[in-house]
Amino acid sequence: MKMDMKYRTPIILGTAALVVLSIIWLAASHDSTESEHYSTTTTASSNPEARLFALQAEDTSGDDVRVTLHSLPTSGPVVTIISELNYDTARLKVKRCGINPKIGDGTETAKVLHFAEPEPGVVRTVVAGTLAELPQAADVLACDFAVQPNAPAGPTIVRVHGQVADTTFEDRDFSAEKTIVISN
Repeated sequence: MKMDMKYRTPIILGTAALVVLSIIWLAASHDSTESEHYSTTTTASSNPEARLFALQAEDTSGDDVRVTLHSLPTSGPVVTIISELNYDTARLKVKRCGINPKIGDGTETAKVLHFAEPEPGVVRTVVAGTLAELPQAADVLACDFAVQPNAPAGPTIVRVHGQVADTTFEDRDFSAEKTIVISN
């Protein structure tokens, strides 16, 4: 079946616009202080509409922590995710981020992760690909953090906020946070 030309051009242009906007958003650096990052994020528990994702954390070694963005059963249809993770640079340093291989390129959902650290303490991510919906109640992406040498012991919070789009291209905001306890 051949696609009618009148539909192909808008689809190609729409996809190109999404990719360009994602790259611009990832590359954009803003002049804000660390306290602004932490004071403007709404916790998921105080905003029921934000219950799309949860952050999970696990100790991967004595000096590393993995933080995973996990879609909840209540997330509804999600096709694209644009997010920003904020963390305390006195305690953590991002090492790498990766997409769950079960939803990555070469799978039915065929999603790709783009991420950048435009400034210390900020990781921006875009999960995009086909119009296939992401599975609910599944890990989406994970970022590995190194615990900084001489990091003060005690709790530190990693926060995520962003937007998702579904097959109707309706954007929905989300936020979540996870407390990580650093011990010496």
